[in-house]
Amino acid sequence: MSDSTPQPSPDSSSRGTVSQPFFRPWTLLAGFVVGLGLMAWAGRTVIQRDLHPNEVRFHPMIAPDSQYEPTMGEMRAFVRARCRPDQILVIVGGNSILLGVGQPADRVWTKRLQEILGERYAVVNLAFRGSSPTDGGAFVAESLRDEFPRQIYIANVAALQAADAIGIESYRFILFDAYYKGLLLPWAPRDQELKDHLADPDHKTARFERRLGAQADALLHYRDFWNWWSSTKFFTFATPFQPNPKLAYKPRAYFRDEENDYEGTPFEDRFTPATVANDTVIARAYSAAAYTKNNNGVWQLAPAARQQFLNYAKRAFPDQLKPRTLILISRNSPFYTQKFEPELRERDDQAIQDTIAGYEQLGYSALDTGKGYTIQDFGDRTHLTSTGGAKLAAVTAPKIQALANQLGYLK
Repeated sequence: MSDSTPQPSPDSSSRGTVSQPFFRPWTLLAGFVVGLGLMAWAGRTVIQRDLHPNEVRFHPMIAPDSQYEPTMGEMRAFVRARCRPDQILVIVGGNSILLGVGQPADRVWTKRLQEILGERYAVVNLAFRGSSPTDGGAFVAESLRDEFPRQIYIANVAALQAADAIGIESYRFILFDAYYKGLLLPWAPRDQELKDHLADPDHKTARFERRLGAQADALLHYRDFWNWWSSTKFFTFATPFQPNPKLAYKPRAYFRDEENDYEGTPFEDRFTPATVANDTVIARAYSAAAYTKNNNGVWQLAPAARQQFLNYAKRAFPDQLKPRTLILISRNSPFYTQKFEPELRERDDQAIQDTIAGYEQLGYSALDTGKGYTIQDFGDRTHLTSTGGAKLAAVTAPKIQALANQLGYLK
């Protein structure tokens, strides 16, 4: 007899109680794919409506200044909400001068421009701080060329300035967004610049990641979804522009356009001795590098400087978009220029004339913003107060109307 205890043989009931894994690879994969599909659908859906219905521009709390990056879909919806199909669309791009830094939202220069142009036009401000003519507003305008065929794009430069076809680094996320979503025209100079930019060995990894992210977003629209969420629900981290740390997680729609009013800021606070000393050097150099006097005492643009300017300007915009692009040439405040020797003012005037001639030679329209400003019209060396902005609007409006007529928009 054996002392060992007999073991029960497995039967059908015991085999039926074997536990099954809770997760299976195919269910996990299916859930992941469904989740991505839902996010893509949500991103495409929510971005169809204007996320900023109460705003007249992209102020710091809804701009890269505060680590918020507007998407192409978001800015296109911003335009659609402000322009009817029967209106002539005027998109204002460019830098902080055209954004209206120092001008409160209710007195920003583009509102006055809208008043002068009237109901036949719709003026939309898509300028950003530190932006170039070929950044955000330019790409939005280009992407809406078929939806709003009667359009004029405005940007600004200093004398003899032109921009890279791919814009500047700070706002290149907008180019990537537009480019990989197929919203832009084919333009060989821009394609080559982007190719060279991506191949730069010093930044190759970071730029590869940016390109990969833009390609993924072209399918999934997760940035559109994120901006909708952070605009309407809550933000997820603090930024230096937050007025109060306790408000760091508030949705961006919570914050209003609280642009500082230059007209309410004491003159001595805006033109401190240190600021004046620094800006005087900058203002005097406005056109210095490109000009020498010839034997007749006339300021002459150096051939190399002229060619460099023309090369950049030629590549900046696709040829078919140049005729509807208006470049404004910005000047320095008379606080500085009225102290210049007469020959320096003559040199700057010549530089602006040469800049306009260069742009017009290439098929653009260009406009000198003029000399009819007082010291009080400027908040600093370059930015205008609200009264200065109103003068800019009065100078610019007739040029827009003439351009609209020339393009056949008024028929």
